[in-house]
Amino acid sequence: MINAHDVDWMAGHRPDQTCGVPGHLTDMLSTDPAIRREAFEEFYAEAHDQGAVDPCTAASLPFLFAMADDPATPDRSEIVRLLLSIGREALQCDPESVYCTVQGVESTAHVDISAEMPARVDAFVRYAADPDPLVRRPAIEAIGIFLADGERAARVLRDGLPAERGVVERLLIVRTMARLAVRLPQTGPTADAWLDDLIDGPARPHTDAPVRLSALIHRFLIDPKRDTVDPVPRAIALLREITETPTAENPCNGCSRCHSPVHVRGRHVAPTVRPTHLAADFVDPDHPWKVHSPISSVLRALHTALGDRVEDRTALLIAQLTSPDAATRYDAIAMAKDLPGCLPRPVLTHLLDLLPDDWAAAKITRASGTWLGRGLSIAPEDTDLLLDTLTNYTANLRTAHGPDVWSTDNPLVRTAYQEAVMTLADHHDPRALPDLIRSLETRVDDWRVLYGVGGYPQAADRLVPLLASGLQHIDPDRPHAPIPAGLYLSCLAELKDPIAIPVITDTLKWAGRHQSWTVVASALKALATFGLAAQLAHTLVRPLTNAPDDAVRAAARAALDALTGRREVRPARSTPENGYAKEPPH
Repeated sequence: MINAHDVDWMAGHRPDQTCGVPGHLTDMLSTDPAIRREAFEEFYAEAHDQGAVDPCTAASLPFLFAMADDPATPDRSEIVRLLLSIGREALQCDPESVYCTVQGVESTAHVDISAEMPARVDAFVRYAADPDPLVRRPAIEAIGIFLADGERAARVLRDGLPAERGVVERLLIVRTMARLAVRLPQTGPTADAWLDDLIDGPARPHTDAPVRLSALIHRFLIDPKRDTVDPVPRAIALLREITETPTAENPCNGCSRCHSPVHVRGRHVAPTVRPTHLAADFVDPDHPWKVHSPISSVLRALHTALGDRVEDRTALLIAQLTSPDAATRYDAIAMAKDLPGCLPRPVLTHLLDLLPDDWAAAKITRASGTWLGRGLSIAPEDTDLLLDTLTNYTANLRTAHGPDVWSTDNPLVRTAYQEAVMTLADHHDPRALPDLIRSLETRVDDWRVLYGVGGYPQAADRLVPLLASGLQHIDPDRPHAPIPAGLYLSCLAELKDPIAIPVITDTLKWAGRHQSWTVVASALKALATFGLAAQLAHTLVRPLTNAPDDAVRAAARAALDALTGRREVRPARSTPENGYAKEPPH
């Protein structure tokens, strides 16, 4: 049990506040994992919210280090990771500035924390040799950040590599050494010589290829002008060496990751096994929740450093997309979105070649659409290739899963199919229309298709009744949930067919009776897009110019102008007044 009675936990709090940090620290030692998890969450919320550092954060350091020092402490890796985060955030603060805490009190605790971390660096050196790799990972990074003696830091990192067996930890050591050379330039010659030896030194076993790739890329990142030889061809060669298909002479060891259902891709095919030296549960601290392979972080860093060298980046991406390692391929899909300009045809072709893999297909189809934000930038001359391939892909899925694949229980197939259909809808491709209609009829994920049906005015006779049915399910007390009424009304306006006018006017009457003013305003805006064709509705609109809601009065005046021909209203999709984003309803 932690003895925290001698600490002034109220420093940094107002008199009317209480500090829960000592209780959170105690709960971090609970035998109940749920209590520990909640304690960490509450500590972050109160003492380290969005990286904040305040007096109670500083006061907790002795206790956190004591917990990390004790091998019996549960979740020691989380403790060390928390210490790393606290120290890193403190060092990023201006030592001459005063910051406001989460509790709204001025604090200079970052100065004390920045001084204490280097004084505690021996603890991180011990943690870097801990038997638990999850403890070693944050400790390795901490050595590169907090150890003031650059030569000692370089020595600890250099000496730790031969004994390290985990690929993630080995790559972290290389990256930390490179960053140390940037933080403390006097260590540059030591770091350069070490990286050079990793790259060009004596022959190393096959499993060292990830380390050599990381060393190659980080040497290039430190000084891109130093290397006279283009790093891309050598990086590609190392990548192919890393991810070569396992053989009888170089087998996968049947790791749990290879056989985990989470990593079984496709429908009725055996999963692609991962090379033994890449088989590791991995979350990159620089790219949390975004990577599947431990080598993807350095590959992304190389892409970033290459910048607008599209030809080089294209060659590298193709090597990633054609890797026998599924995790490397999946990460390459995300990197394709970062290429400047339109996607090169070879990259697009190789992306589309991955569609038989359900996991890859879900990622590719989501990236190919634009309705959720920035997606793959496709050249106009390649649009037909994309749309025709996606059409064939959706047809294959219907053959494999039946006509209702839009609502299949397989989450990967469902996502891939729906995203493919919505990509077709983005381009108003008529081949998407049957699925859009089917979704509105069954009300399965119909929120999704509402962002595409407005592009099909030729099908207004079928779509308008379905949209009207959706409006009939709107709860007047909750007009924005689960789907905003304004979204249906925007679709009706986009269709630009006069048969939608009675539906809009009926909604206007209904919303007016319930004084649902945001829906009234949306209906008025939708009605205005029809101009003179909706002039008979002016008797409904005119009284609303005196409505108690400012937005309704303004919308009513604008609608009257449009309906009487005094001002032309440009048809445009409106954003629902509640700021509804393009995300699934809750």
